[in-house]
Amino acid sequence: MIVAEFSVFPMGAGTSGGRYVRAVHDMLKKAGIEFIAGPMSTAIEAETFEEICMIIERANKVLSDMEVQRIITSVKIDYRLDKDISMQSKLDACR
Repeated sequence: MIVAEFSVFPMGAGTSGGRYVRAVHDMLKKAGIEFIAGPMSTAIEAETFEEICMIIERANKVLSDMEVQRIITSVKIDYRLDKDISMQSKLDACR
């Protein structure tokens, strides 16, 4: 499993991004994508890089459909080859 964390920043859309975050989270829920919402980013997990990229592309499309003219996307990916990981295993390791 690949764990990724991403943020999308709608540029020129005002100082509050809550409605954009909700729209992306709604898309993730409707698509059945497991995610954990954080205060400044969203964590997801997938089997392949292609899936990660597809999810992030869909998140950008959500903002584009909301008429955001510029979107900055930040992504961090944890790709472990020595053992299987998940969002929950990473959280459990901190406890």
